[in-house]
Amino acid sequence: MRCLLPAGRRSASCLVVASLLAACAPIGPDYQRPAVTVPAQWQPAPAVANPVPAVPLPAISAPPPPGPAQLIDTAWWSALGDPQLDAMIRTALEENKDLRIAALRVEQYNAQLQVAHAAGQPQVNAYGQRTRDAVSQNRFIPLVNGAYPVGNVYEIGGTVSWELDFWGRVRRANESALADLIATEEDRRALVLSLVSEVATSYVTLRGLDYELELHKRTAASRYESQQLLGKKLEGGGVGEQPYLKAKAEYEEALADLTGKEAEIAVLEHALSSLVGRGPGPIERGKPLFELAMPPIPAGLPADLLVQRPDVRKAEQELVSANARIGVAKAQYFPTIALTGQYGFASAELNKLTQASSNVSSFGVNLLGPVFTSGRIAGQVREAEAIQQQKAIAFQLSVQTALREVEDALVLHRQTWQRSLIRTRQLDALRAHGVSALKRYEGGRSSYLEVLDADRSTYVGEIQQSQTRRDQYVALISVYKAMGGGWGITDSPLAAPSAKATTP
Repeated sequence: MRCLLPAGRRSASCLVVASLLAACAPIGPDYQRPAVTVPAQWQPAPAVANPVPAVPLPAISAPPPPGPAQLIDTAWWSALGDPQLDAMIRTALEENKDLRIAALRVEQYNAQLQVAHAAGQPQVNAYGQRTRDAVSQNRFIPLVNGAYPVGNVYEIGGTVSWELDFWGRVRRANESALADLIATEEDRRALVLSLVSEVATSYVTLRGLDYELELHKRTAASRYESQQLLGKKLEGGGVGEQPYLKAKAEYEEALADLTGKEAEIAVLEHALSSLVGRGPGPIERGKPLFELAMPPIPAGLPADLLVQRPDVRKAEQELVSANARIGVAKAQYFPTIALTGQYGFASAELNKLTQASSNVSSFGVNLLGPVFTSGRIAGQVREAEAIQQQKAIAFQLSVQTALREVEDALVLHRQTWQRSLIRTRQLDALRAHGVSALKRYEGGRSSYLEVLDADRSTYVGEIQQSQTRRDQYVALISVYKAMGGGWGITDSPLAAPSAKATTP
């Protein structure tokens, strides 16, 4: 600021003002994080009564040990080893419309922070005007003889005003605006996390449905061959009508399942197309479901969620903003003090406007404070305090929700691994039963109905194994999402602006 005082007292007066501003702490409570109860570690895996020994399998191994905590801060989906999934997520981050809206919302709050910062800085305005005034000649006091009743006035100049933030109202307002901006950035981070997780989940679900579709096609073809074979034997008298009708019903059921699965795949493709920001259409595939890698889950302590989960960070910044607004409300009890200055020229003749004799100037200090407001300020303070208490509870609730979601995700992750081992052993037994049923039929020791029942059971077991494998990936993605997994947000093509006001 340039001091508008005589040169002899300029530096001393500016020093006094600066000292006063530094000495006056902002009114209102300083922010303190509410006490939250965070366990020292995650809940251990529940004990299983009479556990079945795990059988080593080439396709599905035991759950890998937890990886380093830094896995949360990486592009964890790339560990699945599918370049097509990587490309799809990149496209979603660039083209998703909700994410674009969120980025613009961050820009909006960044602009609001700039406006808040400007309130504590000097405001300089320039003016210029030309007026033509006419004075009544029939007033109670007549004009002086020879005075002309109509005249012109020309004015140019500038004004300076600066609110001295003695009580910290502007500083608290800036604190609140900055917290609002950071909260909006965290809201955008939460949307990025949700979008990435949803794309990854939808993609692995799609690959699971593709695998199930292949099973349906293979089963339908197998049942068609069985129907044709039994039809020929029925004509030759080799079998009765019951096995043939059973085989025909199984074939029609396989066709119905096939059409239903095709519709399910098409609907999921349309949903994925929307996530990546384009119209409904086919989705390019990458690796099959059973060829995707299974990365480890990240290790870490529950307290890490306080600095990682975007929803927790957003809730805390909203609390910071509400806490600062208490100071803004309380500052209304005190007077507003501002330095004002005006300097310019005014003249009735344009050719004399810039002469020294036409100079006009004024400098002063304005003080404006409340005397009686009928409880208006007290009500605003109470309102701000109530909002702050709400935000404090919301922050504590967000921590509880985060801890619960991680615990749930870890339980699902452990249970899907156990279920996968069980499903694999079950499928091995069903396939062995099918081979045995076929041998019994060929040896004349059972009817073909037993073969059809065994084939149906094997088909159901293969579907269940595929769904369990898909559930493993979904559970893994849920763990990363619950832990606030992501990567350096600044690496995103839609990186949010810095949490600083942009000044011209």
